Order: sequence, then C-alpha cells, then structure tokens
Amino acid sequence: MSIISFGIIEKKLFLVVFIIIIRILQVILWNKLPPDYTNASLYLIEEEIGPIIAAIIINYKFKNIQKKINTTKKHFKYIIYLFIFRAVQIGYYFLKIYIINDNQYNYDIILNSTNGIEIILISIATFLTLKYKYYIHHIISMIIYCILGISIDLILNNFFLLNYKYIGLFAISIINELFLFCYIKYMLDKLYYQLVEIIFYFGIIGIIIIFCLFSSLIIYQYENEIDGISNSIKIYLNNTNVAIIIFYQFLFFILTSGFYCSLIILLLYYLKPNHKIIVDQIEVYTLILMAKNPNKWYTIIPFVLQILVLLFYFEILEFNLWNLNRNTIKNILIRELTENQNEEERSFSQIRVGFGEQYYIINDELKNNNNYTRETIETEKCISLNED
Repeated sequence: MSIISFGIIEKKLFLVVFIIIIRILQVILWNKLPPDYTNASLYLIEEEIGPIIAAIIINYKFKNIQKKINTTKKHFKYIIYLFIFRAVQIGYYFLKIYIINDNQYNYDIILNSTNGIEIILISIATFLTLKYKYYIHHIISMIIYCILGISIDLILNNFFLLNYKYIGLFAISIINELFLFCYIKYMLDKLYYQLVEIIFYFGIIGIIIIFCLFSSLIIYQYENEIDGISNSIKIYLNNTNVAIIIFYQFLFFILTSGFYCSLIILLLYYLKPNHKIIVDQIEVYTLILMAKNPNKWYTIIPFVLQILVLLFYFEILEFNLWNLNRNTIKNILIRELTENQNEEERSFSQIRVGFGEQYYIINDELKNNNNYTRETIETEKCISLNED
C-alpha cells in the first residue's frame, strides 16, 4: 500500500476551484484599479445591493426548480439571528473604515495567521452547531496549517508592524464571521431555507444595517460640521468620469459582489463552511504575491505545504501510516459496507434451503431444538416452516 492515496473526490469540489478562480480575478482587477475610480462608501452600499439583485435574477430564471420540501416552520426569530450576525460583521468593517485610524488598525496584514486560527475555530464551531465529527488526522492537519500560516507572517515580518490596541475587536469579528457561515449552513440544511431566500435576506439585511449606520454617521458629521461620507461621495461624483461611474459603480461592483455572494452561499449549501478556508487562503496569498515585500518568495514553500495539508484535512488525500486514515470518510464507508455484507452473510447462513420434489426450509435454530418437526406440502409445492 502506498503512503499517500486519494480519498473521495466529489464533483462538488470543483465549485471551490471555480470560486477560487473568480476570486483571484476579482482581487487582481480590484488592485489594478486607480484609486480615484472607487469610493469606499459607495462600494459598501453596492456590496449589499449585489446579493439582492442576484436573488431576484435567480428567482426569476430558476423559479420552477427552486423548490424544496419544507418540514420546519420558519419562525421570524431565525431572521433576527441572521440580522445580529450580519450587524456585527458590517459594524466591524464600518468601524475599521470610518472610526478607527488605519495606522492603528492593520490586522489584515496577518491574515495568514488568522486563517490558521480560523480553521481551528471553524472546526470547533461546526462541531458545536452542526455536529460534525473530527478525528486525529483533522487535528494534526489543523495544527500544521496554523503553524505554517504563522510562519508566513513571520517571514514577512508582519507581526512587527502591528498595533495590538484593538486585538479584542478583531477577535470578536473573526468569531462572529465563522458562526455567521455556520448559521447560514444551519438555515440551509436544518431549517430548509432556499438558496435564493438566504441570498436575498443576506443583502436586504445588509442594506438596512448600512442605511442605519450611514444615517447616524452623516447626522453626526453634519451637526459637528465634519466633511465626511456625503462630502466624499459628492467629490467622487463631481470629479469622476460618468462612464467610469456607470461601469464600476452600477455594473462591475454590484454584479461581482452579487455573483460572489451567491457562489459562497452555494458553497455552503453543497459543501461545508470549512471549505471557505481554501478560498480565503488563496485570496490572501494572491495579495502577498502582488505586494512589494522582498521576502514574499520565501513564503512559497510554506504556502504549498499549507495547500497540501488542506488536502489531507478535507480528505482529498489520505496518509496511510500510523492508522491516520482509519476514520476518513472513504474508510468509514468501506467498513460500513463490509459490516453490512458480513451481517447479511451471517443471516443467510442461518438458513438452509433444500430443493427437490418437496420444498422446505430448515432453520438452524429449530434444528438444534429436539422438539421440532418438518412438515412438507407436496400438493401445493410451497415453502413452509413449522415448529411444534
């Protein structure tokens, strides 16, 4: 037996590959845009409008196949829970952009370490909320992946550029986002919400939260005579070419955000929240390669090892030494199949069938009993089993 073998490779995994390709293209295009082509405030709004438009299009185009048996009553409280998770998520980005100084809050530079911690936290979250099972090969993969992520940030000297003043806020945002995706998976699998419903609620809740936050901040800035959101949007619209505004603000950003949101929720529907770690890690490393850090080329080896470790974590590859592959999905299914076959053989062996001019069945349990008799019915040629 080889040391490494393939596990179960489902066609659904190609969805992850497709999302990775789309996300890489988005990251490259976003970073190649001139700064005056974008406006942060408008982008936050468009990022929530996108899923709403995507949900409307999906519902219109695929309304005949968007049906799912609903065996659970959908209480309004489930939408309230989703609202809370999204409020914390959007509130974090709002604080990061408008309240906290970027020089003080730059935790995005340690996203390699963050992803390493997230794979452990997402495993704990799915274990608690979705009852997923994890075994020794999962635990070893998580630890190695986390260590490799930290090593990449150490190579890039990212930890020395941090201000740890808001580390608690950053930790809360990470935990909230992980439970948000777990909750969406719970809504899809356990509460039987349709894909289009989740996409629509995701966007409409986001718009409501953005409207409330922006309204509060604009009122505050107006009363204190601060040039803030409204002024930045006004300057952007006055100084930017109309064609650029139409293309990027009303087409590119809205469509890409809606498309990406739909793909992520589709991933949660067909796979697990854990699979988003792969997408995040590829996105982070794409940003590393586009940066001007001279140490980035030294991170190629740990990054390749990270991808390899993820393949073992998701059981696409199996390590066949030290019994680490015992509790993979493939081997669990093989054992169950073998046990079922053995059980059938044991059940069948207890019965001996005799054929001749007379049809009869003798049960081993009755045979061991001295008080049993066998009665044949020749005229009807049927099977009988009698016990006295």
